[in-house]
Amino acid sequence: MGFVKIRTRLGLLILTLLASSAPSAVAGGHGPEVLLEAGAVAPLGDLGDDYEEPLGFGAGLGYQVGFRFSLPVASRWSVAPCFHYVKPRSRTGTDATLGEIETATSMYRYGIDARYALPSRPGAVRLFLTGGLAVVRDRLRERDGEGQFFAESCNAVAVAAGVGLRLDLLEVTFQYEANRFTTNRFWSPRDTGYDWDTISIRVGVALPRSFGVPIQRAQ
Repeated sequence: MGFVKIRTRLGLLILTLLASSAPSAVAGGHGPEVLLEAGAVAPLGDLGDDYEEPLGFGAGLGYQVGFRFSLPVASRWSVAPCFHYVKPRSRTGTDATLGEIETATSMYRYGIDARYALPSRPGAVRLFLTGGLAVVRDRLRERDGEGQFFAESCNAVAVAAGVGLRLDLLEVTFQYEANRFTTNRFWSPRDTGYDWDTISIRVGVALPRSFGVPIQRAQ
């Protein structure tokens, strides 16, 4: 987690520097802003399958943390480069030969999302639709009772779509992400296809008056 914290702090610094020269708010909407996000992630596909399945990793309900830099491009449209660290719950079991085994999975998600905000009354909750692409670093680490471990990772391109609600500085997003890839670095020495899809719910908080742009309520 130390490396994750370093990269997160570096990312926030870069976003702040970018925002210092960002354009002012698009008429009728929010200006550029940084949102800090956290939430729950449920693994699907092979990622969430039982460890006894041929390609199962036995991951459980976990968490994600991250941030995004939202840039308005039209009155209802915005785009946002983002980073998230995703950590499903590890699986712990017992093997007759190796003893206790812990199987841990995690993901570094580097993405860009597009968002469309539906019309709403001033001061009311605003519904939005979101979708995007991400380069995901999928990581696997397995450790036995003697402290010996296996660690590998690979890159994948993931596609996400979701829906959310926004009120002032607070927003909630429900998202499905398709994260599927082929690699020979995990269970099989041959190229094998894996399904690490997830569904998630996350809460985001926009930093108030982040870049000298007054906060505006939903239009």
